[in-house]
Amino acid sequence: MFTFDSGSWSNRSVEVYVDGKAGANAGNINHVPADIVPTAPLVLGARADAPLTGGAVWVQDVRHHRRGFTVAQAKVDSAVIETHAALTAEPAARTPAQTKLLREHFFDAADAPSLALHAQLDGLLAAEATLRRRGGITLVMEEKKDSEPFAHILTRGEYSQLGEKVSAATPAILPPLPAEAPRNRLTLARWLVDAKNPLTARVTVNRTWQHLFGSGLVESAGDFGVTGSRPSHPELLDWLAVDFRESGWDYRRLVKLMVTSATYRQSAVATPVLLERDPANRLLARGPRHRLDAEQLRDQALAASGLLVAKLGGRPVRPYQPEGIWEDVAMKESTTRYYRQDSGDNLYRRSLYTLIKRTALAPAMDILNAPNREVSCVRRDRTNTPLQALVTLNDPIFVESSRQLAARALRTAPAFDARLDLVSLRLLGRKFSKPERAVVRRTLDQALATYQREPATAQKLLAVGESPVDAQLPVPELAAWTLVASQVMNLDEALTK
Repeated sequence: MFTFDSGSWSNRSVEVYVDGKAGANAGNINHVPADIVPTAPLVLGARADAPLTGGAVWVQDVRHHRRGFTVAQAKVDSAVIETHAALTAEPAARTPAQTKLLREHFFDAADAPSLALHAQLDGLLAAEATLRRRGGITLVMEEKKDSEPFAHILTRGEYSQLGEKVSAATPAILPPLPAEAPRNRLTLARWLVDAKNPLTARVTVNRTWQHLFGSGLVESAGDFGVTGSRPSHPELLDWLAVDFRESGWDYRRLVKLMVTSATYRQSAVATPVLLERDPANRLLARGPRHRLDAEQLRDQALAASGLLVAKLGGRPVRPYQPEGIWEDVAMKESTTRYYRQDSGDNLYRRSLYTLIKRTALAPAMDILNAPNREVSCVRRDRTNTPLQALVTLNDPIFVESSRQLAARALRTAPAFDARLDLVSLRLLGRKFSKPERAVVRRTLDQALATYQREPATAQKLLAVGESPVDAQLPVPELAAWTLVASQVMNLDEALTK
């Protein structure tokens, strides 16, 4: 008998029973996928790739049960001969083991109240599995109660070379832990946010500043030590850190304070004088200007087109990705060996919910400088390469977003200017000037002439992506406006903060 536990969250495996006894198992607990998809018909007595060439295989009885089994039940069901012997034996001659076997069989297969309870239990287990699939497993640790925490200094970093034994404490250069407090994680958490420890608030404020302005007040956001950069505005950093701490660590308030400041709301236009005096804008004489991060670029395109799904929470999703990326780096027993692309709303969830494989980052995100999550990343690299332009021009999510934005413009407004205003306002937050409109008009006319002459090319462009194409819109015109929307989406102004 083979049993496969497909509903268990933490102990999914294949078990094998021979003559009522456990014979073997898959040996890969937690590595068996939730659904086993066969690639060949069921063949008894042979493998799909090695059919029988001679002899005979006699199969007396084959049964397929679509219900749950405990280990005891699996043994009972597989011991058909023992069950038959117990049933045919005289009641007075039955052994205690046979009596127990028949009693369990009666409750599992014949007793109506027991069967009703089994059905109720199956429903509860299915409901539990559904609830568990909505989130992940949270590992909870508990402090040891019988001893103080300690560790060993590892000689030359070798885990097998234990050196001096040390107790839990902070580095000597930093403020010490309270002498009377227990050496546990709660004490460490309180120490981190203590008023005597200015580092936590300063580092948090600086990283928030870096996210909004492109560069932190301390440029080396991951190094506040003697080898790090000096703050460009030390008094501002101190004031923000104190204000953040005294507000009760209100992060939302901190972000609002920064984005509503006069410094943030300055124009990003750089005059020749300012470029000469402050090329890196360390003195904050102009507004921030830097390319958006990879996830922001994707989400911006989806939001502008109306495709973005604003749902909060849920399982990770698998959007568009080239084939063969995961398979080339995955081990055979890996549960993420094969990439199965999602469909429907899951293709358009925010990038926050994208499932990330550390050894195989999505190529589009990698090209746009997203970190691979194998190591901690305090500050992302920002590069400008032709490959990035190829991503934002040709990646399915950007092409599909351009198509949907174009369809919205065609459905909403009948005239060229009104349609262009809708596209530019959703992507740039402004309307185009007269010279800019003339450039876009030339692009639209040329594209429309091409797609009217080559309708198959237009159909090929509109076929990108799984969202439906509005059949009521003229194909050449929709394709031409898709090209216009893509052009606006790829302007430096659209890709830059």
